Amino acid sequence: MNGSFNQLLPEDDFWRTISLGAILVFLVPLVAITGALAPEALVAGVVLAFVAWAIARRDESDAVADESQELDAVETLRKRYASGQINESEFERRLDTLLETESVEPSGKELSLE
Repeated sequence: MNGSFNQLLPEDDFWRTISLGAILVFLVPLVAITGALAPEALVAGVVLAFVAWAIARRDESDAVADESQELDAVETLRKRYASGQINESEFERRLDTLLETESVEPSGKELSLE
């Protein structure tokens, strides 16, 4: 489990298990009743749940990809500085440019010349 659903559940494993069990106790009969009375509604619910899951998954992977690209650019810049391809002032200028254009801070890491 991940994302916002995971945040809704308690931290303690015991209460997490109890919560999931309670959800299933009410969800299974509801699905059975819906499937018996209105199969179209059951199919529509499954399709909507899948679409919501796919959108949440895509948003999560986009955020990870953006952060990864930013870290790659900073790492490349560090390597070029360390190998002597660029000097300190050029490194700092490019680093400032990268940080100004990127909206996501690289996972709380502090960037420096070290």
